[in-house]
Amino acid sequence: MTNVTFERDNRHPLLARLRRVLRALDPRWRLAAAIGWSIALVSLAVALFVGFWTMRDARTALEREIGLLYATHAQRLIDTIDTNLAGRREWVAASATLIGVRDGALGGPEADRALRDLKGALGEIEWVGIIDLSGTVVAGTDGILVGQSVSARPWFTGAFLGPYIGDVHRELLLDRLLPPLRNGEPRRFVELSAPIHDRAGNIRGVLAVTLGWSWIEALQRGTLATLKDRPGAEVLLLGIDGTVLHGSDHTPRGGRVDLSALPFATGHSVEDGRLSGLARSGGFADFPGLGWSVMVREPVATAFRTADRASVSIFTAIALGGLVATLASVVIASGIMRRLQRLAEAADALRTGRTTGFVGPRGRDEAGRIGRSIASLVHTLQQANADLSSINERLDARVEERTREIERLSHETRAAAIVRERLRISRDLHDTVAHTLLGLLTQIRLIRKLVEVDPSRLPDEIRRADEAAQEGLAHARSAVSQLRYSPVRDDGFGPALARLVAQIQDRTASILSLKVAEAADAMTGQTAETLYRMIEEALRNAVRHANAPGIAVTVVCGEERDGEAPGLVVTVRDDGDGFDPLADQANHFGLLGLREQADLIGAALSVESAPGAGTRVTIRLERAP
Repeated sequence: MTNVTFERDNRHPLLARLRRVLRALDPRWRLAAAIGWSIALVSLAVALFVGFWTMRDARTALEREIGLLYATHAQRLIDTIDTNLAGRREWVAASATLIGVRDGALGGPEADRALRDLKGALGEIEWVGIIDLSGTVVAGTDGILVGQSVSARPWFTGAFLGPYIGDVHRELLLDRLLPPLRNGEPRRFVELSAPIHDRAGNIRGVLAVTLGWSWIEALQRGTLATLKDRPGAEVLLLGIDGTVLHGSDHTPRGGRVDLSALPFATGHSVEDGRLSGLARSGGFADFPGLGWSVMVREPVATAFRTADRASVSIFTAIALGGLVATLASVVIASGIMRRLQRLAEAADALRTGRTTGFVGPRGRDEAGRIGRSIASLVHTLQQANADLSSINERLDARVEERTREIERLSHETRAAAIVRERLRISRDLHDTVAHTLLGLLTQIRLIRKLVEVDPSRLPDEIRRADEAAQEGLAHARSAVSQLRYSPVRDDGFGPALARLVAQIQDRTASILSLKVAEAADAMTGQTAETLYRMIEEALRNAVRHANAPGIAVTVVCGEERDGEAPGLVVTVRDDGDGFDPLADQANHFGLLGLREQADLIGAALSVESAPGAGTRVTIRLERAP
């Protein structure tokens, strides 16, 4: 056995050392480890809280910084769009003035050259035309729309009020007449117009210029170029109702952005997982703008990716610092707790039985005081244990004596129970079979007399004797069945009494009444069954001896007092012949049986009667069963 252990230790020295180290770090085995882990956990919790708080503030600051950056770019782009539209409107108005002061008709070769020059001046111009006062195009670049009526177009009617700029839309007819775009998408136009005045200031016609969408795309690309370090950002141009006029791969044109959640003119917010900067058009000079908005936004996951990586790095550093602090705390606490360790070793030696006394570390510090207190306590406990052993021996002797006494009392109790059962059976036999046999004996004696005196009456008396015998047999069978059947236990106190009263009512001319309190209706148990037998005996006595016109049975429960169960009062009252309670009743087992049963359940029994005044039997219990 020793050799095996030696080989195992030599074979796995690193494993044994690792076990010792792990046990030294286990707070369940070392108090120093528990202190070290507690310090480390508290330090880690504080560091994590501070780190979380710091990163939350940093994230808020970063959100504000990026949001302001996006709002600034959005404002710069919408300002550029407003400035360009206002400048192009003034340029169209100036061109219309130059065409108006020219002599000759509005159309013709000279007008075509002027329109070509205008189109060549701006690369985003898709079409330029001159319309007379009737709304007919009299000149147009590349001859497009010449001769066609445009009087219903908003830009034509709006030009009579001054320089006009219309919102972006699709011009289907113009789109079909112009060369298709490279990407195959339909064109979108912004239409500008201005009135053509002659030298006298009269309107001669309207100059219309249709701008394409390339200049908007160029402005968007320029804004994205300034955000090249934010590859997840997108720039959206929104109409006045939030419709996307120019979008991105993630948000295509034609979609809709809810601007009601962004009530500010210029600002930033975080909505639907995106950090957005928004700027609304404010116009330029006397140009009120078209109500457009520019939104620069980016998903929060990419917007805060740098901050999240920094958070992970910070928390990792905090966790590693907490681990180092834990190891350092365990080492430092081990040195501090060495005296307590010796105290624990002394306690283990006492617990395992290697020593019978406690020898702890000496000194004036906490460990020394604890050691002295434990030594005193151990001595006291050992003395108390010796005293307890002596007391236990005496108690064992007394318990043995008490056990014998209990066994004797148990035998006496069983004997008393047998006696009570015999008394109950004797009462039942007295109430049933004895009465019947007495009647049968009287009939037999009468028959013997009639044989000598009046033989003609023998058949009637024999018939009555037979009926008495039949009744006795029925009573005997009933007594036997009652030994097996308990009406109170099986049906409850109230229903059992109701059935008893109904059975007696069927065999007597007296009028019986029953009133049972609701609280006593469902009583069961030995006390309730004894009460039932007492009421049964009182009713039988009243039916047989009282010749009463009426018999009343009442069961009343008192009120509950001080948390105790209420008392119970049972009364059996008849208005029959009555009797003298003070007379000698030694030969009458009925009242004697009632008193015995009352004593059995701890009830108070009173019998009130007088000749000709009826009888009242009252049974009182201090607590209802």
